[in-house]
Amino acid sequence: MELLTLEKSSCSRLAESPVTFLGPEIEHRDSLAEMLEGRTGGLSWLPDSLSFLKRDVKSSRSRLVRLVDQIRGTSDSSYLTYVTKALNESASRVILAYWGTIPLPDLLAIKKARSGQKLVLMVLCYPLALTRVGISRQNFFMRRAARYLDGFLFPSEEMRSYFLDNVLDRHAPPTVVIPPCWPATFQATTRSLPAENAPNLIYAGRTDLAGKTVHPADDIRDLMRSILQSGIELHHVYSPETDDGHPRRTLFQPLSLSGLIELMSSFDASLIAYNTVACARDDRFRLTVPDRLVTSVAAGVPIAVPRQGYHAVKSYLRDYPPVIEFDSAGGLAETLDDRQLVSRLRDSAWVTRQNYVARRHGATLQEFLEQLL
Repeated sequence: MELLTLEKSSCSRLAESPVTFLGPEIEHRDSLAEMLEGRTGGLSWLPDSLSFLKRDVKSSRSRLVRLVDQIRGTSDSSYLTYVTKALNESASRVILAYWGTIPLPDLLAIKKARSGQKLVLMVLCYPLALTRVGISRQNFFMRRAARYLDGFLFPSEEMRSYFLDNVLDRHAPPTVVIPPCWPATFQATTRSLPAENAPNLIYAGRTDLAGKTVHPADDIRDLMRSILQSGIELHHVYSPETDDGHPRRTLFQPLSLSGLIELMSSFDASLIAYNTVACARDDRFRLTVPDRLVTSVAAGVPIAVPRQGYHAVKSYLRDYPPVIEFDSAGGLAETLDDRQLVSRLRDSAWVTRQNYVARRHGATLQEFLEQLL
């Protein structure tokens, strides 16, 4: 277990209640830590079982075992021993788990072993499935797991409404909406000069279309071609599938998150788009605030997003004026051709990014957790 050393609070019930984060070692953990800085009796972190077992190839779980664990709770004895020892040492009263359905088996097992433990799930991306059958299956597991949970954190009102209408029953635990934001230290500190005087976009989404975890929505090559043909310069990470030699396409090697944030502020806009037409169900893209959007806002770059759909994205950007909604690549090009408008949007994005930092949601998260104690 990793200890996160932060100043303790002295003026709330949460001040005497240590909190443990449970999930993969990703940036959202750092965001939660900034939200709760100075508000708890201590913070610590535990990996979810999938992350824990990846350390030992021999301990990898089969799909069948994973399915049974979804129903009964994580069964791996080495992980459960590790978790029990860590929780005893930290004396954490609250576990805050994150990232969709991944931690559900772990939370079930913990609740069965420690009935007094308060369990909260931060649902960042949901549903993961893109078909009716897949979504129904995930809703079933989430509904069953909800019986063991004490609270839910949602990234958007759209996702909370979806859960209340389609997943949770009348015995649903308390819920709260906390928009995801990176810590203030993640934000760009120096504004980059404009990339060029011609209309341009940066795309921070996946382009490695041969990967095992790629889904149809990741393939936006048709939209890319339309954007390039409209006269817009397009910059994104290299992949063999998109390396077509187009003169307006600029490819770069994968960057660290900090490197990407530093680069993004030089562009006219960050493109947020998926190939939703290729998906039988687009629930995920209506409800989720994607990490690439959180990163784009942290970079202080205007956002370009299709006019249709993306409800949670647009709700997230309600207080972020530099947004360009477009119906077609041609319409987007016309907007970006107005260089004075683009300059004003870039100025607005750079200033407004300061409102999108994790610590601004600390009081909301504190109040929510305190009602569970």
